[in-house]
Amino acid sequence: MRNRTWLLFLLGLAACSSAPADSSKVTLKNPEWDRVNVQVVITKSADCENRGPEFVGSQEFVLLKDKNQSVIAPNGTSVCWRHDRNPINPTPGQWSGWSRAIPFPGEDTETDL
Repeated sequence: MRNRTWLLFLLGLAACSSAPADSSKVTLKNPEWDRVNVQVVITKSADCENRGPEFVGSQEFVLLKDKNQSVIAPNGTSVCWRHDRNPINPTPGQWSGWSRAIPFPGEDTETDL
């Protein structure tokens, strides 16, 4: 019984550490700025600006220094992100250029902003 309890605990822990099999997890890290606004787009399009039928979803959040934010993306999609053009003195609506990750199915990826 004791071994079974440990096995269930380890399986539960493993389940929490990665994205579901039909998706991928991209973790964005902020090692540089005290605070930065981030916009993320999940899309099947090669164009991060495209909001046509290949657009899956978007989110915006503030990422503090030395913090991470994970984004779950369905298989076959890309994760695009951009941040304040000038994070030290942000101006609403003024973004950096897009960065993009094309994650492998079921894989976890980490990257700095």
